[in-house]
Amino acid sequence: MTAMWDVVVVGAGPAGATAARELAAAGRSVLLLDRASFPRDKVCGDGLIPDALNALRRAGLYDRIAEDGHPLSVLSAFSPRNIRVDVHGEFMTLRRERLDHILLQAAIERGARFEQARVTELRADDDGVTAVVGGAGDGPRARIAVVATGADVSLLRQAGVAHRSVASAVALRCYVHSPVTIDALVISFHRSILPGYAWIFPLGDQQYNVGCGVFYRSGERGTLNLRETFATFCRQFPLARQLLAEARHVGPLTGARLRCGLDGASACHGRRMLSIGETIGSTFPFTGEGIGKAMETGEIAARQIHRALAEDDHAHLTMFAEVLDRELAPRYTGYRVAQKWLSHPWLNDLVAGRVRRSSRLRHAVAGVLNESVDPRSIFSWRLLVPDWLPWKPRHADSTR
Repeated sequence: MTAMWDVVVVGAGPAGATAARELAAAGRSVLLLDRASFPRDKVCGDGLIPDALNALRRAGLYDRIAEDGHPLSVLSAFSPRNIRVDVHGEFMTLRRERLDHILLQAAIERGARFEQARVTELRADDDGVTAVVGGAGDGPRARIAVVATGADVSLLRQAGVAHRSVASAVALRCYVHSPVTIDALVISFHRSILPGYAWIFPLGDQQYNVGCGVFYRSGERGTLNLRETFATFCRQFPLARQLLAEARHVGPLTGARLRCGLDGASACHGRRMLSIGETIGSTFPFTGEGIGKAMETGEIAARQIHRALAEDDHAHLTMFAEVLDRELAPRYTGYRVAQKWLSHPWLNDLVAGRVRRSSRLRHAVAGVLNESVDPRSIFSWRLLVPDWLPWKPRHADSTR
């Protein structure tokens, strides 16, 4: 690892592996580092919604994922009063242990080199960036470094460039083996969890990912005991109660922090470093889904880095945050609005009842998930417009 690389990517999750794959495919020498060996477990809901599936299609990996994944066509959301809304679309579940390994292997197949190493510091100078590897001192050097370390922003804090170091949310989940049949992605806005939600995601072969997550208000850590909240949900939500009552095995609860809301200000650090994925909050507010957008930030970063290296013009790196703001940020605005609305139990019930009775609104919600409709078109006064009035949802492309 002593050679000078074009790019060193720290973190081999969906964002880092995507950036490494794209850069290697463009002919760049890429070193991909991660403190874990793969395959490795990752706390996640294991759900893939349309933006993630589309990113996998662009990567040429959809068929490979579909071989192992569990396809679903319905997402069932339950309001605090258990008003059920079914949204139809293309969904899939696949354990992150398998998904991330496939993404990493795809990067290696394109020419990236992977090494297990714990990077403790990134030192930038006029000629490049040195990755300091724990226990070994100065490690590899690269012309450009990419930080893709998820919710862990210790490298950014150490470099003094972490604009927002507090997590946005915390989630936990367990795996359940149960003969109960559930054939939809289940979301519950249980009153005890707001602002947040619980989920039951079928994985196939009678396996389920069951968990919950809560968003911190104003970025501050709350006092909610999430384990107790999860236990309350499992006792009071009928599907969860039945699933666990008949379970043959329940795995341990494991948790993780989330960074949501897309903080473009933390994306570019001088002329030599970029941050991508959950490190800059690519996870969506309201839904907590982060795989698709993490991959998109990796795609955009790879494009800007390749241009910077090809033209020897690091202005392309400084433009990275601008590209994020133009191409992705408007979607996060819509999801923040949705989160504010649905954090109030009475308003959550009102929205669920209105959407349940309106085929127009159900179609619009499906459009939000497949990114053809701006969430702000639903979570606004338009929600109260009767179906017989001539209203059309705003398309997502109009926010760009």
